[in-house]
Order: sequence, then C-alpha cells, then structure tokens
Amino acid sequence: MNANRQSGRDAEGVAMQLFARFGERLYNTAFLMCRNASDAEDLVMRTIERAVSRFGQFDGSRELFPWLCGILTNFYRMDLRGKGRNALDFMADPPEPTDERPDPAEILAREADACAVQRAVANLPDRYRALVVLRYFDDMTVPQIAAELALPEGTVKRLLHEARQLIRRELTENGAAEANG
Repeated sequence: MNANRQSGRDAEGVAMQLFARFGERLYNTAFLMCRNASDAEDLVMRTIERAVSRFGQFDGSRELFPWLCGILTNFYRMDLRGKGRNALDFMADPPEPTDERPDPAEILAREADACAVQRAVANLPDRYRALVVLRYFDDMTVPQIAAELALPEGTVKRLLHEARQLIRRELTENGAAEANG
C-alpha cells in the first residue's frame, strides 16, 4: 500500500483496506497482549482509526505492518497505564478454587515408593551402590564421578545403566510380591 496513492482516497476506503489486509494479524497480536477478545477488537479498531488519521506521516520506505503494530502497542501501553500497573485481568470464566493441600493417600504412596527405592539401592552390590549414591543423591555428573573414582566415563555410564536395571528389577519383584502378599 503506497501512502502517496492512498492520500487521495477517502478515510473509510483506507480503513477498509487496512482492515482487510492486516485486521486478522493485528487482532492476533492484540489478543496475545491483552488476552481478552473484546479488548483486542477495541485495540484493532483504535489502531486502524489512528493509522488512517496519521497515514500522511507514514514513511513509505518502511513496512506497514510493523508501523501498525507500533500504534497498537502504544494503545495497549496507554490502556495499562490507565488501569494501573497492577490491574487484574478478569477472565470470563474464572477457574474454580482448588484445594492446594496434598492428598494424604498420595503422600503415603510417595513415601512408600521412596522407601522402596532406598531399600533397592541399599541392596545393590557395593560398586553399583557407590555410583548410584554419587550420581543421584550427591548430584555429581558422570565426568565428575569418573574423575573421582579413576574410571573411564563409558564404564561409569555402563555401570549406572546396570544399576538402574537392578533397581527396576527389585522394585518390580517387590511390588509384585507386596501385591500378592
């Protein structure tokens, strides 16, 4: 759209052209900013109105959409200042309040799982147990463990993999035994 060609046209025609070409993109941008459909529509209408009234100031060497986004963003910022910095966004359907307290049964299940894992780790052979403790309880990296134990990194990775398999096997067997017991 050329500013010089458009200056001779009536304002309504320019507005319709801007809306047809950029309306959807402007609406999507506005909605992402304000997260409210009616506010987004209002921002788009005000943006196009301002763009038509200031179209003579548009520098034709620039892209039109970024210029329109600048106008839209300025309107959005002015609205925020008008509402105050800590304005609340009121949603159409506010979420139901949830009980933030953990479920006691869930807590017991997690504790039982943690105890089972600790028992499985305690039953590992010494070599595996040392690696698992260093990796998962002391949060050491594989290179750190390799340097600490003077082992190649590949060996540390292989032993950790074998240790995880042993832990899984024990947890599966004990889980099945507890379910049957």
